[in-house]
Amino acid sequence: MSSSIPVQPETKEFGRFLARNPAIRNQIHAAPDRTLLYSGAFFRASYQEIKARKLSDPQLREKEILPDVLARISIPPSLFPDPKRVFPNLLAYVNDLELRVPKTPDQFTIWKVLSGIFAANAVGKVSFWIGGGVDASKVFVATELKVLMRNPKVDQVSKDLMEYYLRCVENKNPDMNIGFISA
Repeated sequence: MSSSIPVQPETKEFGRFLARNPAIRNQIHAAPDRTLLYSGAFFRASYQEIKARKLSDPQLREKEILPDVLARISIPPSLFPDPKRVFPNLLAYVNDLELRVPKTPDQFTIWKVLSGIFAANAVGKVSFWIGGGVDASKVFVATELKVLMRNPKVDQVSKDLMEYYLRCVENKNPDMNIGFISA
């Protein structure tokens, strides 16, 4: 967690929780060639589009977004700092945390940390669902792209697309509206 951003005690505790539990951090990944990153919106927010399209698109159904991964990570009750706040999975913990902290900077910080771990753990082909309204303030640009560009386990086609996205941001073209679902 960055010390330059004032965050709530709950957000700091979440950072300590992740730091103390490398086994949980190591589970924050998609299967090889199944990572799907998203940002912005087409007709609605990208994550909503993905959720709806997964129902009818078998190729998209194979891909994993960060909330999918967090939902499958079980957390033993003994790991929670507050025995009154125990959750069945990491997504439930994060959803509860979001309700207890301010939208900014805390929620941004939480998702930035989780997204950075997710991108650092990506392997192989990475798929993208990038709509409009994407700028340097989005987690995708602020964290995921930079982490993925340094990730040696990500394939070159994915990195070529990331360079394109970075050029769009640098040229202040927030309406990328491009998707790539790897085979």
